[in-house]
Amino acid sequence: MDDNGLNDFIEADVPKPTNATEVDAWQKKTTKCRRILLEGMKDHIVSSLHGKASPYLMWKALTDLFQSKSDQRKLVIKDKLKNIKCEKGDSMPKYLTKFTQCRDELGSMGVTVNDEDLVSLALLGLPKSWHSYQDSVNNQENLPGWERLWSDLVQEEIRQNTRDGSSSKGPDEENCALAAKAKKGKSKKTSQSGAKGKK
Repeated sequence: MDDNGLNDFIEADVPKPTNATEVDAWQKKTTKCRRILLEGMKDHIVSSLHGKASPYLMWKALTDLFQSKSDQRKLVIKDKLKNIKCEKGDSMPKYLTKFTQCRDELGSMGVTVNDEDLVSLALLGLPKSWHSYQDSVNNQENLPGWERLWSDLVQEEIRQNTRDGSSSKGPDEENCALAAKAKKGKSKKTSQSGAKGKK
């Protein structure tokens, strides 16, 4: 609109001039402005401009339509951000990426999410098995920054997996030891009964 000098026609309702010599120019500008607006619209949106006589009313209808959609989208993303949970099978990077995606999406709509809020939400969304870690972070004087939390959570996940891995080997090793012991006992009995038979 700016390039065509038509901003006046969408910023306010420009009335039809009373002077006959100016009517032709006004008509041309109005028609051009309407055409530009309609050409830039997808078919399903054109219907919402039906009955809007002036370019200003068309522009206002479009602004209202997209503004309300934008506000609705913001609420949906904010709600999604608040309800992120670490699901079973999620790795820490996968879990934390959900937060950065929501933050970036809100950022593109002009909404800023503080690091502190992200950190708090990420701690709240951790599973029950992480409660002792949550407590240790919450008891600190200051919460870590987002990047620091990311690094700490990944490190903690590695530590927990290593610990769980070593403890899960325990029963297997124990079973092998018991099986070996039982085998030994069996062979002892067999050799003893063989010796008895010889006697």
